[in-house]
Amino acid sequence: MTTDVPLSVRTPSPLGEFLRARRRELAPEEVGIKRAKGRRRVGLSRTEVAELANISVAYYALIERGRDLRPSASVVDGLARALKLGADERAHLSALASGTPSRRPQAPEELTEELEELLDSLDPNPAYVVGARWDVLGANHTACQLFTDWEGKRSKRERNLLWFYCCDPAARTLFVDWEQEAADQLALFREAYARHPDEPSFKRVLDEVFKGNPATVQWWEQHDSDPTRGRTKRIRLDNGQVIRLHQLVLQVVDEPDIRVISYFADADVDLDDLGH
Repeated sequence: MTTDVPLSVRTPSPLGEFLRARRRELAPEEVGIKRAKGRRRVGLSRTEVAELANISVAYYALIERGRDLRPSASVVDGLARALKLGADERAHLSALASGTPSRRPQAPEELTEELEELLDSLDPNPAYVVGARWDVLGANHTACQLFTDWEGKRSKRERNLLWFYCCDPAARTLFVDWEQEAADQLALFREAYARHPDEPSFKRVLDEVFKGNPATVQWWEQHDSDPTRGRTKRIRLDNGQVIRLHQLVLQVVDEPDIRVISYFADADVDLDDLGH
């Protein structure tokens, strides 16, 4: 049986999904709860999380089931402690709980002349500019040669950075650690998605990625989030050589959803000749 309902529509509550995923990954022993002899358990129950967070079981159930609630800061802190969240995960939980309103652009995102000049000045270091939904707004020559020809004739879907990492066959060959790289990008996109909970265009990006690579549905449900991962990437060149590129992300001050992403190689790598 098939369905035409987009996959992202089946996940109406990012907050509930995040809490559910985290409690299922946390062993009772990690929070001082002893297992009954002969009983195998996976993760924590809703009751246990509620008790550890010092909130009612009924209220926690409403949060996890996706009701339109905005938990207070004290509730968020209690849940973070109960689920043993790290600093990055706590921040992510707070963003999901607050439902930060979208900063919807009043005009289509575009590459300004200043950003285009910056990209050119960074050559031969590969660099590109991405917008709020991770659409690639522009890329310099080296980035097009190394990653993919974002300046060429590509569809809007193919000009999206998340789509490239998760669904483009070229990425599987380019990144030595492709699956981890793609999963990390999906985790980072989740943070952007959480900042724009009412923006349909973010759901459309996810639908395209979910359909293009079904494995991403499982990665999304894992709620993995570690922004420090992926800053150094192992790249496989056409000639078989493997090099390391170190990522630097710059945020445009007056357009906080637009970022310049550039890469720098180790000292012994000549980026003027990448073998392409």
